[in-house]
Amino acid sequence: MALKPRALLAGAALCAGAFMLLLALAYGSSGARSADASALQGFLGLQRPRVTPITEAIGSIGNAFPVAVLAAILAAVAFARGRPRVSLLVLLFVGLTSVSSQLLKALLAYPRDPVSGFGHIDPAAFPSGHATASMTIAIALVIVMPGRLRPLAAVVGVALALGVSFSVVSMGWHFPSDVIGGYLLAAGWALVLLAAVRATDLRFPERAGRSALAQHSRATVDAVVGVGLVATLMACLAAATAALAVVVAFRLPDALDYVQDHPAFSLAFSLLSLSAVGLVSALTLVLARRG
Repeated sequence: MALKPRALLAGAALCAGAFMLLLALAYGSSGARSADASALQGFLGLQRPRVTPITEAIGSIGNAFPVAVLAAILAAVAFARGRPRVSLLVLLFVGLTSVSSQLLKALLAYPRDPVSGFGHIDPAAFPSGHATASMTIAIALVIVMPGRLRPLAAVVGVALALGVSFSVVSMGWHFPSDVIGGYLLAAGWALVLLAAVRATDLRFPERAGRSALAQHSRATVDAVVGVGLVATLMACLAAATAALAVVVAFRLPDALDYVQDHPAFSLAFSLLSLSAVGLVSALTLVLARRG
């Protein structure tokens, strides 16, 4: 059974509540702030001359121009599949998350504990705009894809969100809490917009083209995006496998020692990963129930 708009809005309210709780902890709890700073120091300690250009390149995917290009591509794919409402949703989604993240950063600007020896995070950092943007694109990717490709799209989306998020934290732009705040902001807006589309569909059902030409167009677009998703996933897996192989072959003892010496980093790494996987998976299930 498809979820009703009220249920989707309830999910958005949960995201808003989690966002406010996270904000209270990040700003008001000395223990949480200390853990945030310790985790950040662990991420910063991973930077090396050979690593920095890679993290900068990955982090730049969350910049305004790449995000706008990706949003335009996803909107075009949705339109080509005969889903103009979904195409509009993607454009609104990216616009709303981009504007709201920047407004919230300005409104919630607050100085937090600097990390000794590593400079200082800008007070206007919560939520992370890059994390919000990367999670927005990840969710939009799942929304646009046909049902059979959504699990694959979810994996690619999670990889994108985590790649950008780990990069911006390791470069000292954000605390880990800023990233999770960005994730929650994107997920909340997604549920609000999906509720709006669902309510519109109930009153004015959208009729995708049923002609042979329209069906052929959708099949062609689905085949192309399917190949693109598989190629992207294979590239991510190849890069991750290569990095893991280097660590295991040459730096495994150092890596294990680093994890043991930085428990806050290990916890933050796990929380960021679980947050991204959990939110994208939840949205994928919501879309499955919407049919």
